[in-house]
Amino acid sequence: MDMLEAYRINGTLEALEAWIPKDVEKVKLALDDFLNKHDLDKRALFLLARCHLLCDETEKAKDTLQVLVRSHPGHISAKVELAKILFGQGDTTAAIKLLREATNADPVYHDNWRLLGEYLEHDEQHQESKEALAQYDMIKAFNAVLQQAQQELNNGNFEMADKMCRQLLQKVPNEIRTLRLLARIARHFHYFEVSTSILTDCVKSRPDDVALGFELAGSLLANRRFQQALEQCNRLIELAPENIDTYELKAEVLFNLGQYEETIAIYRELTEVHEMSELCLVPLGKVLKTVGNTEEAISCFHKATKSELTRGQAFWELANLKTYRFTDEEIASMQSLEMADDTPAMDKVLIRFALGKAMEDQKQFAESFEHYQAANRGYLEIRPVQYASRTASLKSFFNAEYFSGKNEKGNTTNAPIFVVGLPRSGSTLVEQILTCHSMVDATTELNEITSIARELSMSNSPGGAQYPQSMAGLEANEIQGLAQRYLDFVQPMRQQAAHFVDKQPDNFHHIGLIKTLFPNAKIIDIRRDPMASGWSLYSQFFAESFRFSYDLATIGQYYNDYIELMDHWHAVLPGQILTVSYEELVSDLSTAVESMLQYCGLEFEPACLDFHKNRRAVATPSSEQVRQALYVKAIDHWKNYDEFLTPLKQVIGR
Repeated sequence: MDMLEAYRINGTLEALEAWIPKDVEKVKLALDDFLNKHDLDKRALFLLARCHLLCDETEKAKDTLQVLVRSHPGHISAKVELAKILFGQGDTTAAIKLLREATNADPVYHDNWRLLGEYLEHDEQHQESKEALAQYDMIKAFNAVLQQAQQELNNGNFEMADKMCRQLLQKVPNEIRTLRLLARIARHFHYFEVSTSILTDCVKSRPDDVALGFELAGSLLANRRFQQALEQCNRLIELAPENIDTYELKAEVLFNLGQYEETIAIYRELTEVHEMSELCLVPLGKVLKTVGNTEEAISCFHKATKSELTRGQAFWELANLKTYRFTDEEIASMQSLEMADDTPAMDKVLIRFALGKAMEDQKQFAESFEHYQAANRGYLEIRPVQYASRTASLKSFFNAEYFSGKNEKGNTTNAPIFVVGLPRSGSTLVEQILTCHSMVDATTELNEITSIARELSMSNSPGGAQYPQSMAGLEANEIQGLAQRYLDFVQPMRQQAAHFVDKQPDNFHHIGLIKTLFPNAKIIDIRRDPMASGWSLYSQFFAESFRFSYDLATIGQYYNDYIELMDHWHAVLPGQILTVSYEELVSDLSTAVESMLQYCGLEFEPACLDFHKNRRAVATPSSEQVRQALYVKAIDHWKNYDEFLTPLKQVIGR
């Protein structure tokens, strides 16, 4: 059954269920017709039994529920309703048997225990009744506390919710619902590895629980376990093909795996689903932009600006093309939305970023800066950020002595080429140049090195050391295991080339870890004038990715840490890192390309100079720019905003 057919069937049943109170006889006829076409559908059978009960057709309800229980023995509600009918007809033994099956299969519903206790008492099984009612009291109390913990979580009281969950687990270890709450708490704090681990164990216990499996798939995606997330989505689609949300999640996973054509196909199909038609326009446009289909991407974004649900994101996506120019009508529309009291706060942030770009294109730089500043401040009000430097800890641990004997434990492959630096400093351009070479695969901005570092921060090392100190006790087999984990993660995104590029800019923090895992890895540090890259960061919306970028002074602190740390890596790893100047790359492309290829051990290929002709998919904000020939006018573009950048200048010493 394909997605749309399953969705329509589900929609039909939802509509019939909603119609039951109005015309139960009409619904019965419709369900009979439905079951002639979809024999033994469990939802239709249960709805039909409800209709019979409402019409006092007890025998028909009984017959329907018996068919449902035989065909779907795990249907707890059907067993409970059938037990009630049988008890009312005097068949207490059969009713008790069904309730025992129901409570054993899923003991969390306390009312079922109460009912079982009452039936056992009626059958003069006094001790068994007492035990069942004791279970009822205990589970009811447990459920009340669990509900309170859920409410604390909903109210943002995460510490209290966590405490209550842990107290519940002391009473009932491995209780699935409690573990799910803990997983949600972990995910809120971006402990995706913890969330994934908890949910994986839960799904092993409840493999047919679609909602639970969906949470696991989402956690795997957040944890950037894309292949596992895809497998989970495919499993869920087999279990519940009518669940549209699973297809949407699968599309996001496929996008991250670089399987863009299949992603586009899913989004196109989802646009045919009424409640998804508007919501899918922006993600569809983003994928089309990634593969270079800019004209259709713009069409999607235009349509999305007409919807209250997506207009903020759509206006920003148009601006984020970098090559798009807003019309006067569009600017007026954005200005109206910016001033409206009922425009959501995040939509205002996105619209202000878009207005900043619109005014920038019109060379109204003072007004442009006002919009950018309002956008950044607005985002910080929604997502406050407190920057914390890691430089001292990294320098202290990864010293010259550390590298004197550690490299022999790592994987000796020379396949990875890491491109690091400040975001918006030319890393996408370097990646585009390198991946034009026949020996180099493109991937995406990979977070796997960061994920490994995060897990090492939560490791059970002696003394509970945090990363990087937790690396001190790693054995050779553990280092090899982490290296292989990284290579396995990258493999689905590679083709057949000998090398691949990992273009995650902030991997400069983890060069010590990279060189531990892969002593022969190549590392290219792309540098740009800090005023140029700093302004480019401030005028770009990154959402959660680079949260230091929403304040000029904080950008300056981040830059200073970057320079200090890169100086350290050069000192402890002499000759192992290539620094490339963005300005020199733009002004003398052939010399810079030759230097990069020589450093990577690659023969020169002319295609690297014609990088803008490479039609590969590019998923970063620079996607449209790297499809154009080099131009130098952007180098000094930041000077249009020079008078507004004092906080950045003061921190970096300009």
